[in-house]
Amino acid sequence: MIPAKILPVINFAGCLYILYIAVRVAKTPVNFDDNQATNIKSLTFSNGLFMQLLNRKALAATLPITTIQFPAAGIAGSSIVLWSCILALLAFGAPSNYSLAGRAIGKHMTNAHYFEVINLLMAALLVVVAADIAVTQIFIQ
Repeated sequence: MIPAKILPVINFAGCLYILYIAVRVAKTPVNFDDNQATNIKSLTFSNGLFMQLLNRKALAATLPITTIQFPAAGIAGSSIVLWSCILALLAFGAPSNYSLAGRAIGKHMTNAHYFEVINLLMAALLVVVAADIAVTQIFIQ
């Protein structure tokens, strides 16, 4: 749908945006100010549920699986129900694991220095992603 001449421009804009996000993440100040903590509203189960239900990535992941991979694997008829339940369990497992890992790690993350290091690592990973996109989608083509 997008002309081939425009794709490098779009990829370059995407790389710049990823680099912008990397700089913002790297420069984000981390502090554990007690006054700040009192102003933060705790998220509820329904907040998390709606965020997950409105997540566009869920549709982007399940649509190709159910429309392309299921038929290619010969999954049809009543076995679709079984494999859809397995897919639903796997989809439920990812946020559950994130929640459990966050709970376990969050108890030990009381030092702001740890968050600064994590922010720098995340920023570095974003720079790697931007460089990979630039090399594979802009310069090699």
